[in-house]
Parts: sequence; structure tokens; C-alpha cells
Amino acid sequence: MNKMVENQHTVKEPTKVVEELPSRIKTIKVDIRAWDSLKQLKKEYETFNDVIKELLNERTKSIGDDNVKAIKYERKTTFFNTEYKGPLFKRHSIGVEFEYNDVKNQKLDFSLNVKIKKVFYGKRIFNPSIFFGVDGTHKHYNKVFMNLYLKAVGLALDREFRIHSGMISDKDYGDIARWKKIYYDYNLSEESFKHDVEAPLRLSEEEKPTDEWHKKIIDSITVKSHIM
Repeated sequence: MNKMVENQHTVKEPTKVVEELPSRIKTIKVDIRAWDSLKQLKKEYETFNDVIKELLNERTKSIGDDNVKAIKYERKTTFFNTEYKGPLFKRHSIGVEFEYNDVKNQKLDFSLNVKIKKVFYGKRIFNPSIFFGVDGTHKHYNKVFMNLYLKAVGLALDREFRIHSGMISDKDYGDIARWKKIYYDYNLSEESFKHDVEAPLRLSEEEKPTDEWHKKIIDSITVKSHIM
């Protein structure tokens, strides 16, 4: 009995060579300040492409015009102490608890939105409205409130970006030119300068308290204790 032997052939498909297309690259030009900011944002393991993508992602969270932000910040709380000279060389030691936005090293686009929460004076803790006679929206009516607020802004910048303002006297904190130089030298957010510094200082010059607010200020701890 004859056996028929069939030849079996394995047919191989031609190997497909998949070539990865090179990434398309565009060259952009930025000024030296923008370049410096990008370098500071870049972590050791990141590329500049990664940094720009992250910034673009933050930008997509913005809504409306440039002044309306949808970015939700976490808040940080911190404290500081300061002193003021009163009549007859009496010194007033004041402690402040305040909070501000956790800006996560975003030097180019942030707003601190500083809020003073508590005031420590003598052996008591005061609500700002009681201590100053005005609320946070009207802080520019009370010079002590404004000075403490601006000191809080300076401390927040120091904590977030290791920026030492060089401000020594209380008068320094009311000098808008000094503030502008700090924001320019360290390439900080224009939005923060306008919202956190410029607007409150401008209001302190342009807006005067109504009779109702004036009475509350007169009855406040700052006036009764002759602080500043």
C-alpha cells in the first residue's frame, strides 16, 4: 500500500517594518525673562516641552476673560509677629494669623488673595473686624490693617519664592514703586501685583470711609489702644 506524502510548506508573511515618525518640532523665541522662568519651573527629569504642556494645561482651566480664573487653589495658613510704637514710646506687639493661596511655584501666573484671619494682642485673640473696625474688603480704611496685610503679602512671597523684599520700615510697605521693583526683578505674576498690591494701595488713596465705617474704626482696638 502506497502512502502519499504531502509536502507541507509554512508560508511566512513578509515582515512589516514599522518606522516611528519623528516628532515635528517648531522653534519659538522667548525673551530672557521668560526663558529664566521656564528654567526655574523645570524639574531635573523634565524637558522644556513638559513644562510648557503643564502651563498650557493650567491655562485651559481659565474661563471668561483674563481676570476671571477657574483654577482652584489650596490655602496655606501661617503666622507672624510685629511691633508698633505708640505714644510715650509704648510698644505694641501684635501677632497675625493669615491664609493665602498655595501657588505651587507658579511664578508667572498666581494670585495670593491674602486674608487675615485672627489678631493676637495682649492676652486675647480678636476677629479682624473687631480689632480694626473694618472687614477685609475695606482694609484700606485702617492704616494698621493695611500695613499688616502688606506685611503678610511680603511674607507669603518670601515663603513661596524665597524672595526677601528688603522692606524695613512700615513706610516701605506703602511704597508702590518698591513693590513694583520686587515683582519685576523676580519676574512675578502681573495679576498678583495688580490684585494683591496695586488695588489695595490705590483704594487707600482714593476711597475714604463713610461715616458709618469711620465710627467703627474710632471704636476699634487699634484706635483705642493708640496703635501706630
